[in-house]
This record gives sequence, C-alpha cells and structure tokens, in this order.
Amino acid sequence: MPHPDDAIARPLPEFTAADAAAAMQQCFEGYIVPMRTTPESWERRFRSEHLDPFASRIYEREGQSAAVLFVCRRGWTSRVGGMAVAADARGRGLGRRVMRDAIDHARARGDHTLLLEVIEQNTPAVKLYESLGFRMARRLVGYRRDPVPAGGTADALREMDPLELARITVREGEPELPWMLAPETLSAATAPARAFALEDRAFALIANPDAETLSLSALVVPRAHRRRGWGTRMVRALAAAFPGKPMQAVAIVPDDLAPEFFAHTGWERQGISQFEMRMDF
Repeated sequence: MPHPDDAIARPLPEFTAADAAAAMQQCFEGYIVPMRTTPESWERRFRSEHLDPFASRIYEREGQSAAVLFVCRRGWTSRVGGMAVAADARGRGLGRRVMRDAIDHARARGDHTLLLEVIEQNTPAVKLYESLGFRMARRLVGYRRDPVPAGGTADALREMDPLELARITVREGEPELPWMLAPETLSAATAPARAFALEDRAFALIANPDAETLSLSALVVPRAHRRRGWGTRMVRALAAAFPGKPMQAVAIVPDDLAPEFFAHTGWERQGISQFEMRMDF
C-alpha cells in the first residue's frame, strides 16, 4: 500500500492553469458537491480569492495527481481554498499529510490564522480537521429561490461596474464576512459577472447571468435605506430581469445573516451547509 509520504509535493508554479484545473477535477471526483472546473473558471475563481501559487501544491504519485492544496492569503491570514485527495489515494493518510503541510507552512510564514470551509455533511473531513486542531467558527448556509414566469413587472435595474459594488460593500457591508463574500473577493469580479443598482438604494452582483441558475454573489443595501423594502425590491427586479431562472446563494452565507429576509423574499434554505473552521497561531 502506498505511504502518504511517497507523494511528491510540487509547487503550483510548475504547472499550467490547465494542469491545475485537471488536477482539481480529478481529486474532487465523487465529492459531495459535483465539481466542474475549466482552466478559465479555475483562474477566475482563485484570482478573486488571492491564491498564493508558491504556497500551493499539487501532490503526485507515479506522475499522476494524488492531491491538491490551494492556499489563499491576505495579510496575516491564510485560507485553504481547496484541498482534495484523488479517489484511488484516499483513506491512506495523504489528506492528513497535506493538511499538516498547510499548517506547518502557515506557521513558518508567521501567519496568525489559517481558515478553511468544509461541507458539514462530510463527517470524515470534519473529524480530520478537528483532530488537527481546527475549531468551528460558524455555519455557512445556502438558499434557493424558484423562478418566476416572464411578463412580470418590477423596478428597472442599472448595470454598474462590479468594482464600484465592491467599494460600496467596504462602506456598507456587514463586518467580518466570510472570505468568499468579502469585498476583497468581490473586487476581482469580472465578466461574465454583472453588477446592478436599484435607484442607488440596493446593489447586487450575479456570478453569470447566462448560467441556468442565477448565482447571487452579493446583495447590499446601505444602512440608511435598510428596513424599507429595498432588498425585497432588488430580488424581485432580478427575478423579473432574468425570468424563468431559479436563483441561488451558495453555502457561504453565515446562518445568522438575514435569515428572515431570505424567508420573506421566497428563498428556501438548502440541505448542504458548511462549517467555517479556523486555527489561530
């Protein structure tokens, strides 16, 4: 049986984006949430998350991808943006070795905190991280809203620069947002993502309006205009602008962030949730 130390760790800059996307696709095969990765989507995602290529690794055994570790960094905080072990290498301790590498390297860099997200329903992974010293910081949930038929009326939307929306989020967004919802992430949004304003009272970012499901990446109502229905009007305006498409907010939303708003505007909480976990040095 192969030993976990047999896998060779190679820094990410030794690979192309196509190599990295293929390795990620292979190592996440059979994962709880299906993973479809192209070089373009891989680059777009990890650019926004501040991937550090020299802190990231692809682990190989006999020339084949056995595990991936993608590390993102901002200031004194680093985050495991992706870690997975290929199906034929699982259950042999390689995942533990990879995570120990991530922890050791973060400590050696002088990082103060190491973060990760893990599917709550992935019990083996949760237990692994807990055994390594991570603790749960909060639960992240997702929502889905059924499509509305064409022909409805709603407020007109103004398209805006996604970077402008990110700057508004810095001023008006909630503090301590998860990594994927933070203004730093939103500031890197580029096409096909599109941002919209509703009378400069509500702002929203959609990941890709051409997708079958509209993925809501951000919804911001400035503090001076909250509790006046602007968030509800924005949701309805988006639904009317893209009729026939369901909407989703993937499981990166803190479970205590506006649950009443989601329920009031017709969203249903989804069965898949995540734990945000952290280790402080």
